[in-house]
Amino acid sequence: MITNEVFAISNKPGEVTLKGFNYIKDRLPDDFEVCLIVEKDGHLSAGCWDTGVWSTDHGKIPGSFRQSRGGVLEFDSVLAWLPIEKTEIDIKELWWNPEYRLISIIYDSIIVFAKDADDYLTMEYYGGDKGKIIFHMDVQTGNILETDKNEKNEIYYLQSTLRAWYNDMREKLLEGYQNGKFTILPEWDGQG
Repeated sequence: MITNEVFAISNKPGEVTLKGFNYIKDRLPDDFEVCLIVEKDGHLSAGCWDTGVWSTDHGKIPGSFRQSRGGVLEFDSVLAWLPIEKTEIDIKELWWNPEYRLISIIYDSIIVFAKDADDYLTMEYYGGDKGKIIFHMDVQTGNILETDKNEKNEIYYLQSTLRAWYNDMREKLLEGYQNGKFTILPEWDGQG
């Protein structure tokens, strides 16, 4: 299966910008390709590209997008499209702020971000009963510096996991810190 690379950028909570769409004027979807669609009026929609006789108005237009419940989006009402059946968004390319790079995910509950040349890592923990907790780790020591809500108790039980992760990744973290450019870290399985 061919996959398409799509970037998702978020600078504000609740807002995500997707990059990777094709302009309809430049390229048409494959027959029966299911797509996320940006309409010319700014609406976001979805549909299946169809080039059949009824969808092309007997060859007068290249095709149209068929939608659920019998809806049709005509070719000239579409600005851009993104094939969604063949698209995978790799979490490593999901940015919450372009200045910060997602460098690691620990057990699907701790997301680690780094800003080049910063002395600390920003970590987001999702779990427990407190929702999302943001805290920082010193790049040079691996010590937890602070949390956004002083939720040290919530982070306390993660200390051994965070210490093991830091010890395994320390060399690469320090290399990124000294070079002024952090890189995506290898997947961590907790085995050392």
